Amino acid sequence: MADTHLHIPLEWSAAAEHVRRHEIHRIVVLGARDTGKSTLCRFLRMISVQSGRSTALLDTDVGQKAIGPPACVTMRDAQGLSLAFVGTTNPVLGWQNLIRGTRRLMERTDADLLVVNTSGLLAGPGLRLKAAKIDEVQPDVLIALGEDPALAAIADGRAPLPVLRLPASPMARRKTDGERRAVRREAFRNHFAGAAIHRLTPGLVEGMGANAPLPVDLLVGLADPDGNDIGMGLMKDAPDHMIAVLSPVAAGSIARIVPGLLRLDDNFTERSAPHGTSG
Repeated sequence: MADTHLHIPLEWSAAAEHVRRHEIHRIVVLGARDTGKSTLCRFLRMISVQSGRSTALLDTDVGQKAIGPPACVTMRDAQGLSLAFVGTTNPVLGWQNLIRGTRRLMERTDADLLVVNTSGLLAGPGLRLKAAKIDEVQPDVLIALGEDPALAAIADGRAPLPVLRLPASPMARRKTDGERRAVRREAFRNHFAGAAIHRLTPGLVEGMGANAPLPVDLLVGLADPDGNDIGMGLMKDAPDHMIAVLSPVAAGSIARIVPGLLRLDDNFTERSAPHGTSG
């Protein structure tokens, strides 16, 4: 596994041992951008699995993903990868769907250890969003990565919840906004690899009727008959009385379509969706 070749600080290894020794079951990892949160989460999951514990990694960062596609809350456990559609890469804009998706995925796993990755947004509304995530997850411990002053404010607001303070990854590198967009673009491209266009009935679209067509290239979430999100699609041109969705999900599995808050062009570059198209 690639993680074994990364430089892991001694403090991270000590934290993994602390988690094992104290039988911790839920962890929320916090930190500013480019501190190594995703790497730490993967490391904790790897060490836990190697010790024989069933472990789930829940990724609540909808922009810079540790696992799965952007615009979703994602989780990897013994059952594989699952997702909950948020519809945007902006965590504040997708606040309600993000918290709801976190709850839904947590309910779907019986893993003994849950490691929760978060975004690097710590200031302003990001601070309140972190508090909402912590309230939803109810962790046994917080891990604060790096030296951002906002981490102390989050920890103080959740006393007496234990906090492990760890150094940032020495391998972490500050990424530009352009590099972040490029990473998301490639992640979207990977999700839609092998996608086909499905012709479906407008009645599958949540909250929309046949007389209110969705814009072309709008990102949509796709759910199965049980209400579980199973992937994403892009709206395409279609004949009257039908809709067309480009998706890697099999057409027969799609029971509901949920409009998102952004569009993706032919290069999978993000564009704002027209106002009023969200579900």
